[in-house]
Amino acid sequence: MRTVVYNEYGGPEVLTVTEMEKPVPQDNEILIKVGGSALNPVDTYFRKGIRPVPAFPHIPHFDLGGVVDSVGKNITKVKPGDGVWATNISGTSAEYLTATQEDVFLLPDKITEVEGAAVAMPFTTAHLSLHYRANLQAGETVLVYGGAGAVGNAAIQLAKVAGATVIATAGNEEKADICREAGADHVILYKETDLLEKLADITGSEAGIDVILDMSLSENLETDLQAIKVGGRIVTIGSPVNNTPTLPWRVLNQKNAALLGILLFTAPKEEIRKAGEDISALLKNERVKPHVGATFTFEEAAEAHRKLEEKQVNGSIVLVP
Repeated sequence: MRTVVYNEYGGPEVLTVTEMEKPVPQDNEILIKVGGSALNPVDTYFRKGIRPVPAFPHIPHFDLGGVVDSVGKNITKVKPGDGVWATNISGTSAEYLTATQEDVFLLPDKITEVEGAAVAMPFTTAHLSLHYRANLQAGETVLVYGGAGAVGNAAIQLAKVAGATVIATAGNEEKADICREAGADHVILYKETDLLEKLADITGSEAGIDVILDMSLSENLETDLQAIKVGGRIVTIGSPVNNTPTLPWRVLNQKNAALLGILLFTAPKEEIRKAGEDISALLKNERVKPHVGATFTFEEAAEAHRKLEEKQVNGSIVLVP
């Protein structure tokens, strides 16, 4: 089978395509024929060695959409021919891979395998952020930074389903339109206006934001603490510019606010299972939809990684075998 691999840490150019032996499922495993393998920023961290991989050659990526090819004798929840999506599975940029039946979620007929790959990490991260961490309630107001990004887009949709009022930030009108299409009630062009002033106009000067989903905490923390409502929750999805930002503790304390971490790789399996099943149901009922920004072949993996790092694509980037 064909796989994307890298044999050393480095830039996108280390990615190559090679042949490997097709895996055989054990009694408690399923074999998945991969139709799409989605990229996420974390994949570039592993490729560059910021986060270590267990061994070389290494097959990248953690998200997939595909079809069950065959199953071991102890499998009861899925069968050959079922469409599935999954996240948090190492090595999805291969034509085939094995997984447990607990790792996968059913993919509705109306959702393509490429779209299933685009659902995986973004929607699961957004769902865990809103529900497992922030305990979002209907009627609350949510601020989503970077609403045109993969996680941001998913968060807008999931927050609207939950009955929240959603404010999203965007860098330009094209991205603002993506936020509006996802369901955002308000979009703030943060490069053209003062974010705090605009938030005050939207919520009322004495109000504030109940829940903030922050994709770059070190750049926004002081603003977040000014914008958050007393007793509000800030979910720290990422902090790529500075992983050790200074904490304005006094302001956090005065606001009785919660600063909440979220990392899909270490989230409790039962919470991931609940999130995945809910996402599959929402997909089936057409209440949310994945946002595929671009697709590339396995041979174009290096270009796909470059596009991701240069932020040239709005939405998810998916490799297809």
